[in-house]
Amino acid sequence: MFRRHIRQFVQQDLHRFIQQVGPQLAPGAVNLALVTDTHDLTHWRQSLYGPSGYWHVLEQHWLVEQLPITYRVHLGDLVDGSEPGFLTQWRLKNIVADFAASAEPFIITRGNHDDNDKFAEKNRRFVGSFPVQVFDRLVFSPERAQDGISVSEHGLVVADTDFVRVIAVNTSDVPARWINGRKNYDVKKTLAVTAGQLRELAQALATAESRDILIVSHAPAMNRRGKPALKYNGQALHNLLRAFTHRLKGTVMLGDNPDFGGEVPFDFSATAGDLIAVLAGHYHVEADYLVNGIHYSLQNVSALMGRRHALTTKYNRTWNRQLNTPTEYAGYVVSVDPPSRSLQIFGYGAASPERRFIY
Repeated sequence: MFRRHIRQFVQQDLHRFIQQVGPQLAPGAVNLALVTDTHDLTHWRQSLYGPSGYWHVLEQHWLVEQLPITYRVHLGDLVDGSEPGFLTQWRLKNIVADFAASAEPFIITRGNHDDNDKFAEKNRRFVGSFPVQVFDRLVFSPERAQDGISVSEHGLVVADTDFVRVIAVNTSDVPARWINGRKNYDVKKTLAVTAGQLRELAQALATAESRDILIVSHAPAMNRRGKPALKYNGQALHNLLRAFTHRLKGTVMLGDNPDFGGEVPFDFSATAGDLIAVLAGHYHVEADYLVNGIHYSLQNVSALMGRRHALTTKYNRTWNRQLNTPTEYAGYVVSVDPPSRSLQIFGYGAASPERRFIY
């Protein structure tokens, strides 16, 4: 068993959470231990972003050992991406090493901060930004090495149980490259999926057989107002999920943009499973909303987003989050029980204790 010291007040808080949640997890349910937006840093910021991001990962690891967890999940923004590249890579390696040390398989998707462009924005020629191969080497490669987990060329992750297929969509699927010494896309500001990944997703949906589908991603395809939440192809991603729910066959047309255009053929006429929900982070809030009958569920930021953070959300301001208290962190256990068609989201720290849905 993996043993790691965690802070006493966290252990006490998580022990209470385990006692409350454990009895509510149905036998045979698919259970995800989930965090998002840890924004890990080597040095503390005035906002109180800092190395606590890594602590929250270690503490999630302890939690996972106490409950019947199927997958450990991180929805991206593992790091804040605002330090020199060698420091950010070191923090990424530490987080992935902890996930890889779990007995349970892990699913990590890419966040818009994970390419270090927040640091690079300060530099005229984007010095310190990572090429796309860095995240693939540090995160997707060890993820891909696991039995039963597939990671595609574009970062689409697929994991199967008997009755549920979990699909992680990479919403930072940006073909970034340097042109005349400058990066053509600021990945931090460019949420997107390419036609290549949408074709991979169409295949993953079509081959799920009778499994129900749980989609996870860093950012949702659509926001609460029913508008695209991605700069490129958010509507197309949503339309592909709609086509799956209606068992349709056809083609999604993406236009002629050389990086994000193309065609996505699909055939869901033989599928039998249902779409459970789309779980995402990125917005640093909790929210649940329907767009064309598709349930989008947002989870709160793990990193301490307190009143001193310049971009803090109303949701986190209400929590009045404080270091060295349970409001410092936020995490979840997500439980899917196909026989009862239930989705339960249990939160600890700065998170709702319980949300229940029927899909």
